[in-house]
Amino acid sequence: MTFVIILLIGGFLIAAATALIRGLGAFLRDAENLNRPDKASGEAFGVQQNRLMTQRVLFQAVAVLLIVLIGALAGSK
Repeated sequence: MTFVIILLIGGFLIAAATALIRGLGAFLRDAENLNRPDKASGEAFGVQQNRLMTQRVLFQAVAVLLIVLIGALAGSK
């Protein structure tokens, strides 16, 4: 059981890191688009980076909860 939880933690940590990197990439793309004079001023910027950063926080929260679960299982033995 502990091994499966450790694998899940690793998966969620990789997912959080991936969402972070993709969110930073979206941030850089938005910054480049803001500096271009030919872009429409009504376009919504930051939507994708906000979604990715929200995913990152959720993945981190699940990983922390799984770590707490491992601690609880270790404390009950």
